[in-house]
Amino acid sequence: MRALLLMAILLLAPIGALAEETGSSLQAIVEQQKTLRADLERGMPGITPRQARVIRKAQDEFFAVVEGKATLDQLGIEDKVRIENALERINAEIVNTNAAQADKEVCWREQTTGSKTTVTRCGTQSEIDQAREGARGFMERPRICVPPGCGS
Repeated sequence: MRALLLMAILLLAPIGALAEETGSSLQAIVEQQKTLRADLERGMPGITPRQARVIRKAQDEFFAVVEGKATLDQLGIEDKVRIENALERINAEIVNTNAAQADKEVCWREQTTGSKTTVTRCGTQSEIDQAREGARGFMERPRICVPPGCGS
């Protein structure tokens, strides 16, 4: 249970801030994930089998990315985005509330239109859902000019 509390505290901070503020290394985060996995294997109260599967899947991605790495500096930007997303998914399942799911920070890389430059974008899941609904509403608007209001 102590590991659960420690994980919830550590996962609330972004990976870069975590390393700077706590002086924690990538290896410390790996050890915390191993402890959490061991706790999952023993059975954690309040965690459903579905949540445990989601956590294990996110941990598998985390461990695949950090394998053979000793520090956060050895990770590229793509890898940092992947492990931050994995840690956010784990945190959302551990906290286990709708608010945690909506406030889950998600990052992605996207290419700027008309350029070969890629940028990292981050936002909460609720912001992404809101933007998706806005885009869907725009696409569903009629494209035919119906009076009044047709350029007359």
